[in-house]
Amino acid sequence: MVELGSSSDMVEFFNLLNQSVDDMGEQKLLSQFYLRYLPFEDLDNMLSLIKNQDNFSGNLLKNFQNYFEGLEDCITSAQGFYEHFGVYRPVKIIVTDIPYCMTEIHRPLEEYDSLNSDDSPFWLRYEEKSAI
Repeated sequence: MVELGSSSDMVEFFNLLNQSVDDMGEQKLLSQFYLRYLPFEDLDNMLSLIKNQDNFSGNLLKNFQNYFEGLEDCITSAQGFYEHFGVYRPVKIIVTDIPYCMTEIHRPLEEYDSLNSDDSPFWLRYEEKSAI
């Protein structure tokens, strides 16, 4: 888990990311991550997206470098955990403040999967810090 900043900062990060990508597949990937979580089969695609920083403006890179680094750390950690233990712990955005953090860590993926595109993500329903 990497604590990154406020929910409003996370929204701004995703807004800037979405403005920086033109590919529909990348936009769908970002939307999936923003609202739900990253499925295991999408980890490499997200890693490629965030490492290809030629697509991103200077402000995005300057203001959110720790977000890129934190996301990369979480993805490689999840991949390593899967390789060693055969279990995928989904990469998702959660609120890190107690007691919300405990609720989010144990929230079933089915609840994430049931979210519609017009729903707010769970992490945005709190006014707390968010992490990946």
